[in-house]
Amino acid sequence: MSIYDEFTEHAADKLVWKAALYIRLSKEDGDKSESYSVTSQKEILKEYVRQHGDIELVDFYVDDGWSGTNFNRPSFQRMMQDINDGSVNCVIVKDLSRFGRNYTDSGYYIDNVFVRLNVRFIALNNGFDSMSSGMNAATKCITVGVQNVINESVAATTSVNVRGTLNVTRKQGKFIGSFPTYGYLKSPDDRHQLIIDEDTAPVVRQIFKWFIEGKSVIGITRELNALKIANPSLYKQQKGWNYKHTGSKNNDGLWCDSTVRRILKNQMYIGNMVQGKNTTISYKIKQCRAVPQDEWIIVENTHEPIIDRETFDKAQSLFNRNTRTAPKKNDIDLFSGFVKCADCHRAMSKKTNKHSYGTYEYYRCVTSSKMDKTVCTPHSIRIDKLEEAVLVTVQTMIDTAVEMDKVLKEISQKDRNRGEGLLKKSKEKLETQRESVSAMMLDLYPDWKSGVITKEEYLSLKEKMGKKISELDKKIAELNSKIEKSENGGITENDFVKYFKQYGKITMLTRPILTELVDSILVHSDGSITINFKFKDAYQQIAEYVENSKNAHLSEIA
Repeated sequence: MSIYDEFTEHAADKLVWKAALYIRLSKEDGDKSESYSVTSQKEILKEYVRQHGDIELVDFYVDDGWSGTNFNRPSFQRMMQDINDGSVNCVIVKDLSRFGRNYTDSGYYIDNVFVRLNVRFIALNNGFDSMSSGMNAATKCITVGVQNVINESVAATTSVNVRGTLNVTRKQGKFIGSFPTYGYLKSPDDRHQLIIDEDTAPVVRQIFKWFIEGKSVIGITRELNALKIANPSLYKQQKGWNYKHTGSKNNDGLWCDSTVRRILKNQMYIGNMVQGKNTTISYKIKQCRAVPQDEWIIVENTHEPIIDRETFDKAQSLFNRNTRTAPKKNDIDLFSGFVKCADCHRAMSKKTNKHSYGTYEYYRCVTSSKMDKTVCTPHSIRIDKLEEAVLVTVQTMIDTAVEMDKVLKEISQKDRNRGEGLLKKSKEKLETQRESVSAMMLDLYPDWKSGVITKEEYLSLKEKMGKKISELDKKIAELNSKIEKSENGGITENDFVKYFKQYGKITMLTRPILTELVDSILVHSDGSITINFKFKDAYQQIAEYVENSKNAHLSEIA
């Protein structure tokens, strides 16, 4: 005797089946027709119960908005609890796809769990009833198995289609997340468009400002918590959004280092739409996994930026430095991440030397002591001496930028005057030629009518002169464009001049100054230093421009 026959025989003594009417609806897997609505399913299932006197309704179990590939649905789990408690011994669904779209899990419940627990299972549209005497066990298994495979293939196809549609929307630069990035809101006119949240955008700007000024990530975190500013997850809840915090169950509203770090690295704040950073493992397994950064979908300039690009780039350059803060300190040391050994090019460590005559701090290359003495020799420099030397050098570069700015303006004025003069003379010459050709062209018609030239000669000359006038008009237009451009002079300002001269007469070094102007500081074994400044190419460009202008002036004199 088969297990189904035993089940049927055992159930024959029961007068009434206590039925759970199970209903599932999901937009995700395409259940959009009216026939699949919750109301429709209820009516169909109730009508079936009314027609069968041996079935008694226990309750409706409705999972609205849940995927068929996920069996951790709240009402499904409640139904299973009632089955285990003995209050339900029959499950009725409209069709097998309402029960589930995962072939393995659906089969596990129908062929295993329900059989062991003596639970009758009925799928109306599929004509399946586990207590039916007209269907043997093998046929039942095949019927259910094939239908479950079909249902799962529908779920898989739908999942692919949904992902494809979402990626197309992402590539169009449209926001499709449930909740906007901290600092933004969804536009009331277009839920795919982000607008600045005036309540939280100032917090984002302050985070970037603190970081560039030299405050560490942990220092910023402490500052935000001291000011009692709600963290992003608590802020969403305060806004009344249906947001579930995925971290600690007790959301105390405190900031953490990782949140501050994510904000400082997020391109969304410069107006770029960044999406597709996470994805589910498969349509069956809803766990998220991180997507490699080179596969993110990034569309530039889709919304108003909170942070300008220059500020954002400064923050990223600081992240690339080997920086740390001492315990209980909120600010990063002035030279942290800048000072390197000139020979092994590793970052140097900060040390403190205490003597009876005083205490001083210095940087030291620890490669020889930690690795191998043959790799590098000890290099060291006192921090106060380093600061003094760097300050003097930066002041010199600022003075150079100011002087170059003056020279540029002088050269530009001379070039403008000289260039405009030459261009205007050329233009006047071309305009004279055009007037001459135009006059000759006007004389052609009378010459033809008076018999001086033939009609063929008239047409040929007219065509040639028309082309000549067109060529002259084109050259005159080009000269007009050059004259207009020359009014702006040559190189009036470049990045080297722009960034250095803005600091004027500085009397002390700050971390923002170092971040803006200095790339690295190399310490040599004799204690001397080499400062690698930023904007080397801009400096070279301006130096060559000045030199070429001087040579051109000397050639004119000669």
